[in-house]
Amino acid sequence: MTRWWTRACDEKTLPSRHHIDLNEIRRVLDRVWLVEYVVEEEAYRYRLAGEHINATFGFSLRGKYLQDVIEPHMLPTVLHRFDHVLRGPGAVHATGRVYSRVDRHREGERLILPLADDERTPTHLFGVTDYWSSNVENTNALSPPEWMEENFLSLDEVRRWHEALAADPVR
Repeated sequence: MTRWWTRACDEKTLPSRHHIDLNEIRRVLDRVWLVEYVVEEEAYRYRLAGEHINATFGFSLRGKYLQDVIEPHMLPTVLHRFDHVLRGPGAVHATGRVYSRVDRHREGERLILPLADDERTPTHLFGVTDYWSSNVENTNALSPPEWMEENFLSLDEVRRWHEALAADPVR
């Protein structure tokens, strides 16, 4: 997904959701998700989520609002992350416990990138999340593990990945 995104944008434009090349991201389709910012409601709504994502949540995220799928104690953290990508615009890369509920967590890696239907103003978040481990039950339900290494990036930092990705055929 990152390879597609870095090729699809330049210093002045962002890729659009309409230009997503499914063939280029076919290896991660079950791990991608798309969230739109609904301006009139000042809310984030899931447009789609791959099966890997839906299986982790235990239901389809499609059409659901962020506040309906994220536990209340995590909502400010996730909103901060999403707002950075949309309003920066920027990107977020995280590793560690990227999914956390009071009763369980999953470890993995996540990348969130902006998309812009007009090539300039971000309107959507395009994410990919790879959960490495199976659901792990929390032994202390009052204290969910929320550790992850999270990097808030500028778009220039992500664009610079292009050369490194081009040199690595595996990614």
